[in-house]
Amino acid sequence: MLTGELVRVRVDKKNLLPRYINPEDTRLLERAEALVGVMTQSLEQGATRGEITEQVRDLAGTETDHFFTRGLAKLLMDRGEFETISPVEPVQLRRLVFGAAVAMGPLAREAGPTERRTAQDVLQRVATELNCTPEVIARALYADLKDRKIPTSGRIPTAQALLHRYNVALVQALLLKASWIEIEFTQINPKYVRQLMRALKFHQLMYKFTAQDPICLRVDGPQSLLKLSTRYGMQLANFFPNVLLQPGGWSLKAEVLWGKKRKLKKVLQVDSEAGLVSHYRDQGTWTSRTETWFEERFLKLDSPWTMGPGEPIDMGGQAMMVPDFTFERDGRKGHLEIVGFWRKGYLEKRLKALPDNVILAVSSKLASDKSGISAKVEQQVIRFSEVIPPKKVVDRLEQVAR
Repeated sequence: MLTGELVRVRVDKKNLLPRYINPEDTRLLERAEALVGVMTQSLEQGATRGEITEQVRDLAGTETDHFFTRGLAKLLMDRGEFETISPVEPVQLRRLVFGAAVAMGPLAREAGPTERRTAQDVLQRVATELNCTPEVIARALYADLKDRKIPTSGRIPTAQALLHRYNVALVQALLLKASWIEIEFTQINPKYVRQLMRALKFHQLMYKFTAQDPICLRVDGPQSLLKLSTRYGMQLANFFPNVLLQPGGWSLKAEVLWGKKRKLKKVLQVDSEAGLVSHYRDQGTWTSRTETWFEERFLKLDSPWTMGPGEPIDMGGQAMMVPDFTFERDGRKGHLEIVGFWRKGYLEKRLKALPDNVILAVSSKLASDKSGISAKVEQQVIRFSEVIPPKKVVDRLEQVAR
């Protein structure tokens, strides 16, 4: 993800205009290829993060647009996995080295050249003890520092894919400061409606879908939360590339709180004509661990209820939803919806619009305020910590299914 100082955006009155780059530009492709080469070589030679940063700084040179080069490098580094490489934990290694230095004693002023002890002697003593070379000890002594970590693997994209990734990252960085976003879909396949909803649930976002023409999706932004805003903002930013997978036209509008104190309300607008390319693969639908764990436990119950994928529900007023599961028994039907991040007001407002045969499973770990849940909505809410209790779901279905 691009950090604040690397985001290139132009402010035009109330509008935020990301400074997209042309992924076909020869000069930019050359710069991206050079960075990809640096990362590839670093993986092969075991260069540290600090050494890679130095190479990037040299590559940027005196360019006026060095923020662009640093931004590309940041996206590449984010795709790599950096680890601490050391024969033992660096903290323990430092104890061994400093202990060996003390044991070998200080240099005496009258000591002759043959009696003097050097840093190399200390490293050799510890290297012999750990069955490695002094060079390994010297390199690993502070290997737990961020700049001393070494890339061990990484999904290195092509130069052009990196440039496309940069354009998407500009939008993602701005969404980290959004109070809400609205997306309109002019042409959408029903299959992709459900896929998009699954992505929303996968990222545990607070949202509302309306079945008007065009279909509209509204998602609460991180600045609407009292706490957990950083974590939620990352989830929203990571959700955005899913929008780019949609086969039809779409347009996004977001209110972004701008400035150091985030008190200025600006507007970000992006649409399918911007040429943004998702770096996600279209893999159909996801299944969260919460869903998997619940499904496994529910199927072990000796219950008369049959469970299947959630069926679309017309909620009236052009609103629609696709719950996670739909249950049936003797002509009666009930649904279960797993809620991600939530706050009391959001939960109660959503329950007012839901049919009374929909149960909401609410995680206590994803509450964004401490006000809890009021007693009047308890019948349609099941609270859980790690695993949704299937027996409680069955008991609640008996009460609400119709």
